Amino acid sequence: MITLTERDLFVILAPLFKVPQIPESGIARFWSKSESGHENAVQRLRELCDAHLLRRHVAQLQAAPRVELFYFWTPGMPTPEFGALAWDLAQRWHNVEPRTVAFYTATDKAAKHYGRAIHNPLKSMSALSHNYGLGQCYTEIAHRYPQLVKGWVAEDVIASARGYGEKVVDACIVDSKSTPALALEFAGNGAVDGRLPGAESPRHFAAQDGGLRHYEHG
Repeated sequence: MITLTERDLFVILAPLFKVPQIPESGIARFWSKSESGHENAVQRLRELCDAHLLRRHVAQLQAAPRVELFYFWTPGMPTPEFGALAWDLAQRWHNVEPRTVAFYTATDKAAKHYGRAIHNPLKSMSALSHNYGLGQCYTEIAHRYPQLVKGWVAEDVIASARGYGEKVVDACIVDSKSTPALALEFAGNGAVDGRLPGAESPRHFAAQDGGLRHYEHG
């Protein structure tokens, strides 16, 4: 019987309740930055897979090594220039070459024990790149702002409370009263959606080669 640490539970619960998939590179950041730290992370992930709590996947995706804040908006700010943003976004994705990446989903055994809000994380092969990027956003925020990420609510949870076919964001972060305080979208390889939630504060992320720029949460 495997003994689970708080870090193990973070990794297992993320694809059950937070994001469809969680990238191996993002998980490894919660171990030390040394070579041995990465090896220890991979070894522990292998043990969690052997315990049938996680499942490892390898795919070739258009995915950048890191993500950064692309733009933000809050009520009262001028409407973003979506045409210019879409052009900038297209240029960024044009420079991102497909590469082989590893990521994890939760197993039915894990779901049976802990429950789940994300029921079909691999339902669309075309969404793998987007979901990988969203997982990068999640691990970036969790690494930098661990208290903030506790309020992360997944798209599947948001959609269940909205009308059928209604547009929802990739995730939102709620405050201590469960009121949405921050909406997040991963700006995938396509167009930037101009229909921003009027009562929330979107933070759109895009692929890039550097780190996450500092930003204030609205």
